Amino acid sequence: MPPPDADRASVTSLRSAERTPLLFTTNMGLEDVVINEYRERATAAGIDVPTVNDAPFDLRSYARVEVAAPPDAALELAYEMKSVHHVLAPLYTFGLPDTAEAALRTIRTTVETLTVDPMATAGTFRVTTVRRGEHDFTSIDVQREAGAALEAHYGTTVDLEDYDVEVRVDVHEDRCLVSVQHTHEALSRRQARLFQPRAALKPNVAYALLRLAHLDAAASSDAAPPELVLDPFCGSGTILWEAGALWPKATLVGNDWNDETMAGARQNAEAQGLTDRVTLHNRDVWYLAETMGDQRADVIVTNPPFGVRLASSMDFRPFYRRVLEQCHEVLRPNGRVVILVLRQSPFKKALQDTEAFNVRHVRVLEIGGLYPRVFVLGRRDR
Repeated sequence: MPPPDADRASVTSLRSAERTPLLFTTNMGLEDVVINEYRERATAAGIDVPTVNDAPFDLRSYARVEVAAPPDAALELAYEMKSVHHVLAPLYTFGLPDTAEAALRTIRTTVETLTVDPMATAGTFRVTTVRRGEHDFTSIDVQREAGAALEAHYGTTVDLEDYDVEVRVDVHEDRCLVSVQHTHEALSRRQARLFQPRAALKPNVAYALLRLAHLDAAASSDAAPPELVLDPFCGSGTILWEAGALWPKATLVGNDWNDETMAGARQNAEAQGLTDRVTLHNRDVWYLAETMGDQRADVIVTNPPFGVRLASSMDFRPFYRRVLEQCHEVLRPNGRVVILVLRQSPFKKALQDTEAFNVRHVRVLEIGGLYPRVFVLGRRDR
């Protein structure tokens, strides 16, 4: 028996006969970087991307493109993306009622009526959910109801590990978004690592920071590649490895004071096959100019410690001031600094103290529940 009309939502189909719609997940604040990257890859392949949206369905951390190409060609480009986590094919969206019982019932009865083409030939499937907003139900509740609906519709077996198709049923406030996820593992987990510290930056964020160094270029791919890239707080080396892939001829220089971390970074350099291009210094950033000697960087991209576990009364102003002064010393004229900053106020005061840089761009990112700002700085002659 079909579900009663009262429990069905009004559904908007996101599929297109003429174009291939794709949805990318990323960190909030990087949506435009994702769109620019995909467009550049599509242009190089001779493929048009007539429609883009960096806040589809009023959602942050998603980017949507509609590609004038068949799915295979559009997805081939998508799998090469460096700034994203997952690649989705958006299918449907529909609204949800206010109460938990009615919302879950609507999810089940509506999903049971939807056509999800890959499910027709799948032997196994699973449902995953990203839920944002205040709800009196959990993501597991959504997965249970949507999974039961798809199983009833297609007679396909649920398998959470060895699955053929992954259906995303995401809930954002009072809207439900149904997609097929094309990536089994996040594209942002691409780096081969022998050493993984707890607070390492994700590769997609590192890649985006490198791209932001040339934000005001007509296109990032048109900007002259740097000869030397420096990360004064390199940790396990994530930013350096992404720079090595983005700029194959660049010399890479990393610095960090922690002995264990630097030993791990050297292991990772070997795993990445970059030992011949990278120099790693195990020294305090306080002496960066002395450490670098005559070397000068074209671009400095770095993620200093946020100090989350330090006392809130700590004065970060002298720390940032010293970092900026040292960066100014080792940066070539017209060079750029891209730096992640959690504590904005002392950083801005340090910028005023040093008068060493012009602020070219600022944006907020979401990283692991924190909201640091990315500052893109241009070197100022003093």
